[in-house]
Formats: sequence, C-alpha cells, structure tokens
Amino acid sequence: MLCGCVQRYYNTATHEEETYFYSTDKEIKIGESLSRRIESEFKPDNDPLIQQHINNIGQQLARENERKDLRYYFKVLDVKDINAVALPGGYVYIFKGLWEKIEKDDAKIAAVLAHEIAHIAARHSIKRIQASLGVNVLSVLIAVSSGSDQYSKSKAMAGIGELMLAYSREDELQADFLATKYMSQSEYNLSAVLDVLQILQEEQRKKPLRSTILQTHPYISERKKLVKQQINKGNIGFDDYINTSR
Repeated sequence: MLCGCVQRYYNTATHEEETYFYSTDKEIKIGESLSRRIESEFKPDNDPLIQQHINNIGQQLARENERKDLRYYFKVLDVKDINAVALPGGYVYIFKGLWEKIEKDDAKIAAVLAHEIAHIAARHSIKRIQASLGVNVLSVLIAVSSGSDQYSKSKAMAGIGELMLAYSREDELQADFLATKYMSQSEYNLSAVLDVLQILQEEQRKKPLRSTILQTHPYISERKKLVKQQINKGNIGFDDYINTSR
C-alpha cells in the first residue's frame, strides 16, 4: 500500500542496477512532508544572506550530480548541533553549529553540501526506508501516504533522526567519493573534504561514546584515509585513530 509498484532502476551515481518500491514522485512527497516537519521544529536561520549563500553553493554543486529529476533546496537551521542532513527528494540542511565552523570558507561549505547531495544522488535514504528502519520511520511514511496529521511532531522528528542515523559504512564512504567528484567538477579545493572530516573528528573526541556525532559519523578515520587516497593528499597518521582530545 505504501510503496506501489516495484521498479528496477540503473543508478548513474552508484553505477548499479537497483530495486525501488518508491517512485521519484513518492520520494519527493516524502521529502516535502519531512521538510515541513523539520522546519516547524527547527526554524531556519533568519538571516537571508546566509540562506542565499548556502543556496548559491548548493545549486552549483547540485548541477554536477547525476540526479536531474529533482529540485534541490538548501537551508541553514538555527540549531547548535554540529551536523547536516539530507532528506529524500532533494532537501539539504546544515545545522547552525556546523555552519559557524565553516561559514568563512566556501570550500568547506561545499564539502558538507556535496556529501549530503551524494546521499540523495545515491538514494541512500530511500534504500534505508525500504530496509524497514523501524516503527518511527514507518509512522512518518504512513502519515505522508494517508495525509493524516495524527502523528505528533516528536514522533515525526524521531523518525527523521532515525533516518540520519541509518547510513551504513558503505553509504558514508560512497558519499565521500561522490562528494569529492562533485567538488572537483565545481573546481573547489578538495582538501576541504578532509578539513570538514577533521572538524567532525575533533567534535567526536569531545563527546561521550554514544553521542550524536559518533553515531552519525562513525567511520571518520577510515573516511579520511580513503579521501586522502582519492585526492592524493598525504598519509593518515596514528593520531587520526585516537578517539580522545589532545
């Protein structure tokens, strides 16, 4: 009832033939619903210059990705967390806590946005939904499909959080690979990908083991290693593997 017809689809981002229960139209509707819920809970930053700046960079990068069937939206949310999230259907958010660490460097902004665009291009969220993430996500999808407003904001946000935590090791590494490609095509400094991973790793070292940063970015050392190999930028060192602050 939720999924409709099964479709076989060649994903030009992953170069694999994949099976989808959700059409692009359904994915867009899911993204629209989730974005409304996110923006009702976490308000976008009220500075129009910030929103224009992130949108300009995001649209430039979006033109380089393989999915031309979506319209892309980029916003900064007034939330102090150091994180970013991509929703199905082309919605990308950077939280204000992360924005404040990268706002003076367009290449770092591009690195974050390109990574989230890559998740959308590879359809990682849709694949996780199809894998039956759990009750919270299914509750959101049922509400989207039925048009019902019976589910509380907290339930919807729990579902969105579950989506954020769902990316596998392979998803994250694939998103890094694609992000580096999109940045190269847009002529940004590729070292910014490593700079952003370093920011995330430093935050991880400050947090308890079960922190949000650790859960959503659990493979930073391996990610840094593979990005360095991809852009031929030095070697990974011993300190990269130490999960404590200096």
